[in-house]
Amino acid sequence: MPFKIDVIVVEPAYQLNLGYIARVSKNFDVRSIRVVAPKCNVFGKKAIMYSKHGVDLLKNIKTYKSINAATKGSFTIGSTAIPHKTNAALYNVYSLDNLNDILNKNRVEKIALVLGRESTGLTREELTACDATITIPINSNYKVLNISHALGIMLYVLHKNNMHISTKTYATPEQLGSILKLFKKSISNRDDIRSKQTVVNTFEHILKRANPTKKELNALAISFYKPKKEQK
Repeated sequence: MPFKIDVIVVEPAYQLNLGYIARVSKNFDVRSIRVVAPKCNVFGKKAIMYSKHGVDLLKNIKTYKSINAATKGSFTIGSTAIPHKTNAALYNVYSLDNLNDILNKNRVEKIALVLGRESTGLTREELTACDATITIPINSNYKVLNISHALGIMLYVLHKNNMHISTKTYATPEQLGSILKLFKKSISNRDDIRSKQTVVNTFEHILKRANPTKKELNALAISFYKPKKEQK
């Protein structure tokens, strides 16, 4: 079963880029293109002209007010040319070379590939909200790619490594979510933890990188339950 890929374009300013995005998306069997708060006419003449055989994707674009609304239900992959914009140790910033490993560990089926603004890319907060952030290793003297070119490279890697990951042995995303809820509850009354959300985010990213089995997750869950005599 192949990945289902949706391309999310944040505040596009140029019809030409949207046309090229539609064209390269068609090359790699992208399911849909979704646009967040566009700054240009999404269905303009220039966009249609440069979309070529991807014009059907262009004409079926849906617009959204926020990235969260556009990516709901999918594993969200952000993109940045500036890895130090966010803290790579905390916010899951990877080289494109590692993309396949990330998807395998998370048993991903639906992907939302998020492209930032032509001028400033994605903000620190937007990158932090993504399940993973990808940077493409290129010439250190000129690191910024046109968004349609960056998309083509990322889609090639996804297309090449497209595979279905079995969930028989490993924990499902729903089970990972359950253990995360237990963890949140376990630290909710910890006044000594200054930034609980940072701790929760870190724990979540460790879980995703660890790729735990169902048995491992069940064993871990036991540590979050208090014995009955200790419960209040």
